[in-house]
Amino acid sequence: MKTTNLFFFFMCVGLVFYSCEKEIQIDVPPAKEELVVEASINQLTPTLNYVLISKTLDYFNPSLSVNAVSGAAVYITEGNIVGNDTLFDSGNRTQFFDVLDTLIPGLYINPFFTGNIEKPYLLEIELTDGRKITGKTFIPKPSTFDSIHYWFEKNNQDTNAFFYLQWMDGPEQNNYRMVLKKGFLPFLTGWGYGDRFYTFDDSQINNKPRPFLMLNPFKYGDTVNIYLSQIGRSEYLFWDSFRSAANNGGPFATPVNVKSNVEGAIGSFTGYALTQTQLILRE
Repeated sequence: MKTTNLFFFFMCVGLVFYSCEKEIQIDVPPAKEELVVEASINQLTPTLNYVLISKTLDYFNPSLSVNAVSGAAVYITEGNIVGNDTLFDSGNRTQFFDVLDTLIPGLYINPFFTGNIEKPYLLEIELTDGRKITGKTFIPKPSTFDSIHYWFEKNNQDTNAFFYLQWMDGPEQNNYRMVLKKGFLPFLTGWGYGDRFYTFDDSQINNKPRPFLMLNPFKYGDTVNIYLSQIGRSEYLFWDSFRSAANNGGPFATPVNVKSNVEGAIGSFTGYALTQTQLILRE
């Protein structure tokens, strides 16, 4: 071994041991606090009508209990489209309450609220410190499944189950979000309880039968709850960018711009035109 190489070797070993003993201080400025909102309404399932408010945290903040936002005034108002105008009547205003705050802090619900298809909605939130969040959404027409098939393939000791869905996509711009939940639950208690999420539009298939082929199999005997929703374009762009950010490798990866459709916060107010069905994958 050449002397220069030997010197380099011992220098590296010394640096390794030195780095093990020396305390390294990382001076990372605190992240700017942002409000985060997930507001969801639909025409079919009451447990999927809710508003969840939280705050972003510093990467090195060890506490996860301080991110929920409680005590806010939360209202959703149904409107009407008159010509080129959208009108919101205070008489159609519904308040959402954080009655489950001790169980799920930051969650606002109203079990008597039901969304209506082809109606616009206004979200208004005022926090106890005076900050305000607003957003608008629209519940389109829901899709109707016209074909559902499933089949099985042996895989060693197990049997994989695949399925195929089809519905008619109209001539207009359509945007979809599909959520799959395995198990015998008759309904979701929040979109976050889903197992698989898919966001897609009709840029490739428009004004014709729209197929959805599940090639990531379930198992024979599984029960799968399927939630297909038509959503607005801005809501689609949010959930598509959210998916990209979630798959981006964490907070230290290259930033991805999440395309919020609310003002005063990061997040989305989404009106879901929901179609729901359940498959029991057995013969």
